Amino acid sequence: MGWNPFKSIATAVEKAGDKVESTVKSTIRTVSHATTTTVHSLGHTGQSAETAVSNTFNDAVKESEKEFDDAKKEIQSVVDSSADAILQSLAVKKVEEYASLIEAVLKAWPKVASNLASEVKVLRDAALRGSVTPDVIAAMKKIATSSYLRETLAEAANKSIASFAVEFGGNVADVASVDGAVGFAIGLPNITIVKGYGSVGLSLGAAAGASADLALGLNTSSPEDSGGPFIAFIVEGDLDVGGGIAVSFNLPDLSFGGFTIPVSAGEEINLSVGGGYTFIF
Repeated sequence: MGWNPFKSIATAVEKAGDKVESTVKSTIRTVSHATTTTVHSLGHTGQSAETAVSNTFNDAVKESEKEFDDAKKEIQSVVDSSADAILQSLAVKKVEEYASLIEAVLKAWPKVASNLASEVKVLRDAALRGSVTPDVIAAMKKIATSSYLRETLAEAANKSIASFAVEFGGNVADVASVDGAVGFAIGLPNITIVKGYGSVGLSLGAAAGASADLALGLNTSSPEDSGGPFIAFIVEGDLDVGGGIAVSFNLPDLSFGGFTIPVSAGEEINLSVGGGYTFIF
């Protein structure tokens, strides 16, 4: 069969992601059963439950630095061999194909942030705990069915988008080019199923380490089926919808996975490539 570089990336990022997933999920279980806002059993005595997941996320990535380095080498080998060229081109085409949807989501979000600020805060606070509570489900439903996003998400569902996500993240763990995020995804078009997820990834190129504090997702997988390894290409700049948009492809089959859209945008066109792993909680 020969060497499959994308299968090698899938194996490497999954190995790194598995270590983070098991550690973070253990912390989430501890936090969810805590009777007070202080968690004493996580190695950070006296920390609040709201910071426990974030701290553990960072620690888990640090402890998995070797696995992330291995994954980075696999991604670099693909870039060096130009095996990613077709996917780079496809990533740009996907942004162009979905440009009106991406633009509509970006245009709507400031109104959501302003008029549904309390719902956004519920999500941000819950992301720190890694918890999917009734309040989180209600907030995601209210945001997705709001007048600002309802029609856009209905259109997205007609174009094979199966979930809409709101995630919070950024650089983690002082590990070069590694980003982490925690978010919530709601299924389309029915707006019923809500799942929480964590994601870790690393990137090469100009956009490495440039992840947004808040990003929106349009994904082709339902919330419960969106876990696993992926490869992503960061499309930046001058495409009407701005830049910094991550276009993901599932590994190892390279099926189109969707978009992660930062709320801010760049000005020049650049491409960087990265790999990552998403887990559901």
